Amino acid sequence: MLTYYRSLLQSLFAMLLIGILVVEVLMWQIDVSARSQSAQQLLSRGADVRSVLETRLRDGIYLTRGLVSFLHSQQGLRDQENVEDWLASMLEEVDYLINIGIAPNNRIELIYPREGNEAALGLAYSDVPAQWSAVQEIMRTGKPVLAGPLNLVQGGSGLVYRSPVYLDGRYWGLVSTVMDASALLGILDTEPRWQDLNVQLQRGQDRRAETFTRIWGADLIPGLPQQAMLIELPSVTWRLIVQLRAERTHAVLYRIGFYGLLLLILLAVGYTSAAHIRQRREREMLRAESEKMKSEFISTINHELRTPLTSILGTLSLLQGGVVGALSKDAERMVLLAKRNGEHLLKLINDLLDIDKLVAGSMQLELQDLELDQILPRAVQELDGVVRQRDLSIQYENPFSHARVRVDPTRFKQVLDNLLSNAIKFSPPGAVIMVQVRSVEDGARWRIEVRDHGGGMPLGFQDKVFERFTQADSSSQRRAGGTGLGLAITRGLVEQMGGEIGFTSSDAGTCFYVLMPALTDSTGIETPA
Repeated sequence: MLTYYRSLLQSLFAMLLIGILVVEVLMWQIDVSARSQSAQQLLSRGADVRSVLETRLRDGIYLTRGLVSFLHSQQGLRDQENVEDWLASMLEEVDYLINIGIAPNNRIELIYPREGNEAALGLAYSDVPAQWSAVQEIMRTGKPVLAGPLNLVQGGSGLVYRSPVYLDGRYWGLVSTVMDASALLGILDTEPRWQDLNVQLQRGQDRRAETFTRIWGADLIPGLPQQAMLIELPSVTWRLIVQLRAERTHAVLYRIGFYGLLLLILLAVGYTSAAHIRQRREREMLRAESEKMKSEFISTINHELRTPLTSILGTLSLLQGGVVGALSKDAERMVLLAKRNGEHLLKLINDLLDIDKLVAGSMQLELQDLELDQILPRAVQELDGVVRQRDLSIQYENPFSHARVRVDPTRFKQVLDNLLSNAIKFSPPGAVIMVQVRSVEDGARWRIEVRDHGGGMPLGFQDKVFERFTQADSSSQRRAGGTGLGLAITRGLVEQMGGEIGFTSSDAGTCFYVLMPALTDSTGIETPA
């Protein structure tokens, strides 16, 4: 049984390998496309995060710059009450400012809001080593600096933006703005539309921003796509990194879907093919059983029927010949009837044996080069008695006296006998059966025709005429006799001798024709057409 399914298993295995290759190629293409699309989307969302963050940072920075411009216009800190009123109106627009201090000559003289920050009033930066170096850097460069996040004394962390103030080209002091880092940067963690993102801020460690240190955000997840972009701030560069918290599962779902589809295809193909294999195996078993039964049947016919029947016919011939003396008329009639029926049965047996040989391809032929005038007239003459008994006549016409074919004489005569017998059976009394030889295909083949003048062949039967055990009309066929094997045997014999058989039929009768290759004469020239 494994032999039957080995090819199926090999085919399924090949389909599986090809399917895996196709799925993986598709997944690679989908993955490349998804990564490209994800990178574009992540870049767009990162730009959104940066835009919001820059806006919030610059609100505090612009407020400080506005205060510096105000001090320029006032030529210093001349009216603290007026400055405090201005700061109060500005701080209403920014929710993350802790305080703003003004330090002429690097000593804090005004801080807003004052409440909670009283201890800072009068503080000189030169007395605070941790901050004095940063102030000196501002004095040296004349540029504002954003520092932090730094740990604040009052708790939490803050960003400190310090901007120098110059009056008449001379360093006057500085403005220091302290921003709540948690309030300013916390939006990165709380904004609903960014909840699927990891957002991390890093601060450049030098002016060239070649190395960065994290100042905000959780650890990044290795292996997941991310996008980085720079934020240029006063005297410092930040780097913003955005990353999806989890890889999208589309690829996994696609892979599951593709492999599921591949599995369904393999199951469908396997089930269908296995069913076909089972059917083929059953047919082969039935065929083998049929062949066995046929062989047994043929053997039975050959040994159990034909041999005794031949002996019986021989005995009847002896009786008919008077070996036991003269027979009475009744006895002679009975012997003649028995002999005729026996001969009919013997012909049936011979037909069965012939059709078996033809189907099996074991029919042995002895081909010879013969003239048609050697074969056709003899076949016609041997049926003369039957023709007269049926009140019929046969007209033979062959204008090609040297027409020759290569055939087995015995089997070709059997072909002619079958065609003539068929014409005799279906011709009405008084009819003339025509046997004619024609040259066709520019003399390449001979066409031997046997034409009757019966009622023609039913249209629905014409495509079955050469099949075994077929009858156009059971009643008429029974009246005419026959087994339904003659034409099947005739076609088999003609084809084995290299010929072709066919027919035409109408209400005026039926014409069977045999086409045989024309042989050349001794000079190598085809017989004249």
